[in-house]
Amino acid sequence: MISRLQQRLRRHPGAARLVSVAGLLLIAAAATLGVRSGSVGNVGWVLFLAVGVTAALVAGSGVSWPLPAIWTVAALLSAVRDDVGSATFVVVAVAFGLAGLAAAVGYDLSPRARRQRARRDH
Repeated sequence: MISRLQQRLRRHPGAARLVSVAGLLLIAAAATLGVRSGSVGNVGWVLFLAVGVTAALVAGSGVSWPLPAIWTVAALLSAVRDDVGSATFVVVAVAFGLAGLAAAVGYDLSPRARRQRARRDH
């Protein structure tokens, strides 16, 4: 089902970009809502995050680093506004965002590193 949706979106690049941007905006909204509520139990930000990540991955360009990057930036910007629900939530959200960013950059660069090693071996 997801591959069929991806094929349809590839036929309409404008729609794919729109869904991808909407996914990134949902991730930013999830970070903002999570920081403001300061609660892991609040289901609203978790739902926004799940839908945003799914939309961005289905319609995205094949790179994953913008997802944790937008989460981290939105969490930090929300924390600066002084309406923080819990400082602990902000610290954990930023820590997970930075760890996710490092993992995503490594994942996105791993095919390039494999190609360079294969060229070097030949």
